[in-house]
Amino acid sequence: MATIPTKPAASLAHAATRATIGSPAPAAAPVPATGAPAPVRFHPPAFWRLFSLFGVVVLAVVTALMAALAVLAFTVSWIVGLIVTACAFLLGALTGYVWRDFRGKWGLRVLLGADAVTLDLPSGRSLIHRVPAQHRVIPYADIDGIETRTEAYSSLGQTMIQRAYVLRRKNGELIFLFEDRAQGSAMEVTMFADIAAAMAARAGIKLHDIGMVEGHGGLLGVWGAHSVPWSTPSLPLARQLRLWRHAAFTGGLVVVIIVLALVVRLIAGG
Repeated sequence: MATIPTKPAASLAHAATRATIGSPAPAAAPVPATGAPAPVRFHPPAFWRLFSLFGVVVLAVVTALMAALAVLAFTVSWIVGLIVTACAFLLGALTGYVWRDFRGKWGLRVLLGADAVTLDLPSGRSLIHRVPAQHRVIPYADIDGIETRTEAYSSLGQTMIQRAYVLRRKNGELIFLFEDRAQGSAMEVTMFADIAAAMAARAGIKLHDIGMVEGHGGLLGVWGAHSVPWSTPSLPLARQLRLWRHAAFTGGLVVVIIVLALVVRLIAGG
């Protein structure tokens, strides 16, 4: 099993002076007189939380307008009405998907204390894994490992890769922590690697990378997508490299489409 080295003790002590991972560190943070490392708090950056909220609001408004248009369309033609209604349902489902992402970002909190980690993990913290909300205080002595793996999901010729993190307790319980999405693409956002490494360091263990698996992408990774058990063996290296290349192509294609749409809009507006 491959491992990702954690930060050495000196750098961890320096990192512990940060009040919140993901936000600017204060000029100095006092270390308790007992010599114990200062608490470290983590929550997703405000930009990403507000961006998710913006997405929910925009999609909800568009869905409402589409529903109203569907009602009017039936007065013209029942075929047109059915088509517009189907579009409204599709937008409504997408709004629910983005709302789930918003809840997962807005309510996620992790506090690394001197002797235990406090987890406030909403159910929406994963868009693939169906996991319950967790509000737990877990002593470091009770942590057997912090594990991570990359997960590939393919659908309609497109591939997305995310990195999932799991806490393994000594009684065998697995707690899904969080996930970084769009890995290996131009849209990659990595928020959780540092906090996972810091959590492992506080527990006196290493962050274990258990490889890559391939889940079921469903329809565009949104509807019908599901993962495979955490015990699933890692894919052969050749298959992993193929999936990474495909994910990079998928991410680049999305960027190209967005740029072309902006160019067309500018030309049309001119």
